[in-house]
Order: sequence, then C-alpha cells, then structure tokens
Amino acid sequence: MWFEAISGLRINLDKSEILPVGRVENLEALALKVGCKVGRLPSSYLGIPLGVNHKSVAVWDGVEERFRKRVAMWKRQFISKGGRITLIRSTLSSMPIYLMSLLRMPRVVSLRLEKIQRDFLWGGGALERKPHLVNWDIVCLDKRKGGLGVRRLSTLNRALLCKWNWRFANERENLWRHVISRKFGEEEGGWYTREVREGFGVGFWMEIRKEGALLQNKVVFSVENGRSVKFWKDNWCENFALCNSFPSLYAFASFKEAWVVELWDPSGEERVWSPSFSRPFNDWEVEEVERLLLTIRGRRLNPLLEDRMLWKETTNGIFSVKSLYNVLASRRVDQFPNSMIWSPCVPTKVSFFA
Repeated sequence: MWFEAISGLRINLDKSEILPVGRVENLEALALKVGCKVGRLPSSYLGIPLGVNHKSVAVWDGVEERFRKRVAMWKRQFISKGGRITLIRSTLSSMPIYLMSLLRMPRVVSLRLEKIQRDFLWGGGALERKPHLVNWDIVCLDKRKGGLGVRRLSTLNRALLCKWNWRFANERENLWRHVISRKFGEEEGGWYTREVREGFGVGFWMEIRKEGALLQNKVVFSVENGRSVKFWKDNWCENFALCNSFPSLYAFASFKEAWVVELWDPSGEERVWSPSFSRPFNDWEVEEVERLLLTIRGRRLNPLLEDRMLWKETTNGIFSVKSLYNVLASRRVDQFPNSMIWSPCVPTKVSFFA
C-alpha cells in the first residue's frame, strides 16, 4: 500500500513471486499471506537471469533460439544478398544487445551466433552447402574500409560493458552508483571502483570493471575544483599526463600523488601554481621548469564546479559505444571507394556484388 501510494503504480500479485534464497521457514504460509505464488531459483527478472552462474552458456540459450526462429521465418532463397545483409545488420545483430550490455558473452556463444549469421548470408547451413565467398573478418569491417558493416559481437560486447564504467564516473548521484560504490569501494578521485578480487558474489561487476582499462587511455579531465584529478598522473593539461611529459621533474617532485588543488595557490591577486620539489634545480633543469610553468600557466580552478571526465573519441566529449567499437575494430586498409559503391542511387544487391 505504501509503495502504491508513493509511486502511483499498482502491484499485480498474479504476476508476483516469492523467491526463497536458502532455507525459508513457513514459505507457503508466507506466500498465502502476501497473496502471491512461490517461485524457484534460477529464475529471470527483467530479462536478466537470477541464481545462475553469470558465465554459464545456458544463459544465452534463449538468444540463440530467437536467432534461429527469426532466420527460419525469412525465406532466404527469395532474398538477395543485399537484402540478407540488411536483415543481419538491422535485426540479428541487435537481438542480443540487452544481455551483452550487462553480461560478458562466452566465446563459444559468440561463435555460434556468428555462424548463424554467416550461414544465412551465404546460403549455407542444413539446407544446402555453399562456400562463404568473403572472410567473416572482412564482412565485419566498416563499409568505409571495404567491409559490409556487420558488428562483431565480441567487440560490441566489450564496448557495451565499458559504458558502465563511464556511467560510474559521471553519474555520481544515481542510486545504482551508490550501491556499487558501497559494495566495492572507490579508487582515489571516485572515477572507478576498486579492482574486484573476491571469489564469490561479485562476478557481475567484475566483468564490467575489467573493461574499465579501455577508458583510461581514451579520456581527459576537465579540471574545475581540482579535488578529483591528480596533478602529475592524470591527463588534464594538453591531453597528456605531466609525469610522462616531464619525467625528469616528476622524478624529484615532492608530492607525486598530489591533487591539482593542492598545488594551486589561491592567495593573493596573482593566484599561481606552486609545484614543490625535493631539491634545488640544476642549471640544465631550469629550462624544463620554465616549460612546465608555461604549460600550466593559463589554467585556473573554479571551486564551485566539479571536475569532469571527457571522452577523446567524440567531439562533444561524451562517451558513445559506437566510438569505442570503432576504436577496438580499427584496422588499416587500403583506400576504398565507399561513396561510389554504396551510393543511395544503386540497388543494395548491386552494391553488395560490387
């Protein structure tokens, strides 16, 4: 009653279940009291498996079954190769995205799903045997690089999981973020959780946290109050870390782990930077110090705003799965006449043949 009054939603007890975890006394009486039925683990909630190993191949059986049912509905022999590639890109490649955005897809599953796509494209499978005319790696290339633009599922899976690390860094006030933070702790600055090392009950976030490494080399920090960005170690000035640009000065810096705000002196009218070092400078080091001060001279802090993380692969600085996928799938190829072959004035089956 309280939930319905607060949320404006009505609970449908006919669709509700009690799921016991471990041994529960008087379970049937409790279900009768509440007015719902008793369920059993493993189960499913909002399409996500509960009470099952997150690495289990069986979790993906439903996705593979939907793949096969959908392909069986299409009369492949009456569809051109151009039409088939359109169906693969628009439908088959999108069907597992929901699960892939939360769970790591086992390699054996990705190989099975890609085989269904390959057989549908080239006309193989149980009905007839036909050769696959182009290597699947080429098919999965972007059209601008001479491929057919089919998304490789394993690469897309990594990009989707990485997005949660971006959201953790930027959605500071969201409830799910507070839950994850309290459970696993935060690294200094609060941009990432600590690495997950426990052996039980943490696999869900462990797989997501592993992909956080993809962010670290592709982000820069917009410094405002300077409380969450490391002066020497984070990319905040000219899109590089000062410890890498000035290694000789970093070697004898007094506070290698200092935050940006700690080396900013707001007193006086000038408001200057004051990095400190453990010894006086040698003559040959003075020029390097001058270069450091020129690099950071124009930077100012604003104590009223929070530091932000920016994604380098997009013009607006906001992470997108597509941009990360393109980075992971990048491959050097010769110049390809993309605009001429994939012209909107040319039928798709002709473009495919070309």
